Amino acid sequence: MNRVRFRPHQSILIAAFIAFVGVLPIAFGPSLASSTTTATDDGSDVRWLFVPLLLIPIAVFVWVLRSGTDADASGLRVRGLLASKRIPWSEVRELATDDRGRAVVLLRDGYAVTLASVGRDDLGRLVEASGHGIEWHKNKQ
Repeated sequence: MNRVRFRPHQSILIAAFIAFVGVLPIAFGPSLASSTTTATDDGSDVRWLFVPLLLIPIAVFVWVLRSGTDADASGLRVRGLLASKRIPWSEVRELATDDRGRAVVLLRDGYAVTLASVGRDDLGRLVEASGHGIEWHKNKQ
């Protein structure tokens, strides 16, 4: 079975790691001297207000590893950070691109689903993976 996988660029993982390391000193570094905190300072080096910032690069890291689009003869699987959707080819009415060059599947029930990590130039490979005679037109933009 011919399967094509589309994923976000892996260099985003490096950026997420750098962001994570960059937030560590903010969240766990030494407390800043302040006249208002001398009476309530409990001696903790963790600034709990900034610890949730660590969740942002972690979420980006997980998103890059998880999200994308898989296409094979049975249909499409579009995966995001928290959800996944399986679309059989029989439900696909049309493949198109939006103004930003992202691939969009128009379904028979009228809904449109943006295909994660699939661009205008990837539509040919997507159709090829389907194994069906899907008619498609490349935009002349």
